[in-house]
Amino acid sequence: MSDRPNILFINTDQHSWDAISAYGNRYLQTPNIDLLHRNGTSFSKSYCSDPVCAAARSSWATGLYTSETGVLFNGGHLHANIPDIGQVLRASGYRVFHCGKWHVPGRDVRESFDTLYYGRHNIGAGGAAFFDSASTHAVADFLTNYDGKEPFYLQIGYIDPHDVCEYLHNHEEKRIPNPIEQGILTEDDLPPLPENFHYDERETVLHRVCKRIDNQLIHEKIKKAVRNWDELHWRYLKWSYYRFIEKVDAEIGKVLSLLKQTSFCDRTLIVFSADHGESCGSHQLFQKFDLYEESVRVPFIVSCLGDEVDVGKDHMNETHFVSGVDLFPTVCDYADIEIPASCQGMSIKPIVEGKETAWREYAYVESNYWGRAVVTDEYKYVTEYKPKEVEDFIPPGPNSDRLGLVQLFSKQDDPWEKRNLAEQPEYQEVINSCRDKLLSQESQLNRQPITHKGPQNVISNWGRHLREYWENEI
Repeated sequence: MSDRPNILFINTDQHSWDAISAYGNRYLQTPNIDLLHRNGTSFSKSYCSDPVCAAARSSWATGLYTSETGVLFNGGHLHANIPDIGQVLRASGYRVFHCGKWHVPGRDVRESFDTLYYGRHNIGAGGAAFFDSASTHAVADFLTNYDGKEPFYLQIGYIDPHDVCEYLHNHEEKRIPNPIEQGILTEDDLPPLPENFHYDERETVLHRVCKRIDNQLIHEKIKKAVRNWDELHWRYLKWSYYRFIEKVDAEIGKVLSLLKQTSFCDRTLIVFSADHGESCGSHQLFQKFDLYEESVRVPFIVSCLGDEVDVGKDHMNETHFVSGVDLFPTVCDYADIEIPASCQGMSIKPIVEGKETAWREYAYVESNYWGRAVVTDEYKYVTEYKPKEVEDFIPPGPNSDRLGLVQLFSKQDDPWEKRNLAEQPEYQEVINSCRDKLLSQESQLNRQPITHKGPQNVISNWGRHLREYWENEI
């Protein structure tokens, strides 16, 4: 029997950091994610690498940022020369299994993992009502029959609460009355409007063109529908979102219950995280794609239901900035595998074991090819690259001359990101310091040209719209 632990990576889709009852949210109940927290260490400064499904998942799979992976949006394509976590673990003696959502375009999950369940047709972005329970049943069969002779790595990709997107799509073609008009709920049943429902309109050009203007680039049909919403519609969106989270928490509970009945539970490390968050009315936004906290801050828990894997129990780490790129090196470290030199992430294992370790001073996040953010203890800095006049399809950066508009928020005084400080002269030194951190991080990235026609077409189309806005509106 191997001394190396089994590793179980459970991930949800579109799950914001604070949507967990153990963290104090009283509008939902997540007893099974709470169980992972009580048996492990949660990180309050946990950020995705990029707030959209495929991009964030490419970072999980590789330990690289999305401008390195080639998956800079849902239509990207993972560079063929980058190894993924399944390939690395398999080559080092682990049995590697995948179940549920993968969504890393350009890499066939069946070639890197043994797949327990991936649908007759590949599981796409949504469809939790069809796929999540099937994934749980497949995992149940695995846990019941695994012989335990070799260590395993199993990743379970649940889709919920992503199906909140399907709720939003329902509004595209028809007006749906608010829940009070329908007689479904009372107003007392609904969560309040988010504190940052009203927002500072001095946003980056990239954000305006993608999410604000007429004929915005992302989900224009939904945008037209929500313009007619009243406050009860927005509150019902969050109520519905929480119900999707409770559904996936129940699926996680079934897996954990079965795991506890196995002989290898005590030596199984569990990592829980999400690819990105959900706006749910904050800044009058829906879904993800932006660089506000609701989209980019996600749960990250390292846990063990037994005592054979050393993890801090019932602990909230409020010190270390954790990123989606850290999953890959953390798994390698627990599996006693050398972390590839090219990896941008860092192993969280020493932190979870309570050891001193050198660590990053800020989180770095990318979005929509041109968007960038740096999060420090004191400030959140958001900026963008202006699109190139002649696109060479090499992801932008580091280039201070091409940086565009800036948003700056105080983490202490304005945690809801309601007041942009970027135009106030007394904050220019802060902006300069954050910009230097951004450029320093980006100087370490290994960007390759985007060569596939589909992603090139997206970059060209979006870039044209951005240039037009810069020329005509700024």
